[in-house]
Amino acid sequence: MDLFEAIETRLSIRRFKPDIPALEDINTIINAARLAPSSSNAQMWHYVVIYDSEIKARMKQAIIDSYNEIKEWEEAKGFEDRIESYKEYSTFFTDASVNIAVLMEPKESVISDLMKKKGFSKEEIERRRPHPELLSIGASIENLSLAAHALGYGTCWLTAPLYAYKKLEEILNVKPPYELVSLLCLGKPDIQNIPVRYKKDISEILTVIR
Repeated sequence: MDLFEAIETRLSIRRFKPDIPALEDINTIINAARLAPSSSNAQMWHYVVIYDSEIKARMKQAIIDSYNEIKEWEEAKGFEDRIESYKEYSTFFTDASVNIAVLMEPKESVISDLMKKKGFSKEEIERRRPHPELLSIGASIENLSLAAHALGYGTCWLTAPLYAYKKLEEILNVKPPYELVSLLCLGKPDIQNIPVRYKKDISEILTVIR
């Protein structure tokens, strides 16, 4: 599949066939993620590919339990239906044949460290150094998603489940310095006639300074 065709036709997929993706294909997909650009070429990512249905079930329950805790808050009264919808939105990914946990190794630049020592606020540091690790991870995940699509797989990239990050990191045995920063589901799409979501026209997002 041509690169531009992959970019134009890729969609977020939330229903999958039971087909099990071959490990050879997974290696090809993760290799594409590996080749993404990263801040200072730090390559701060690590991917955990999960086939194990028991692990996925534990992840799902951990997320459900975490949202159920919110429902007990006094502040959550009147939002019960919304919280239930979040539970559904945050757990469907575990039904896919493969889940992928994206781990990040935080990296601090010399400049960031100097700004801390100088007394810059967290907000000011973030404006001057706007999360280069997460931006790098995003580039890597985009490579992953496009490679998966080119091989006939669908993906969906999620951060909503990270409300339960502590429980999920325990289940996945994530050890410092790594942190769980994203999750993806991957498999053969089980949807036909997927509605194409509205995308802004290029005139709405482009400014040219000559």
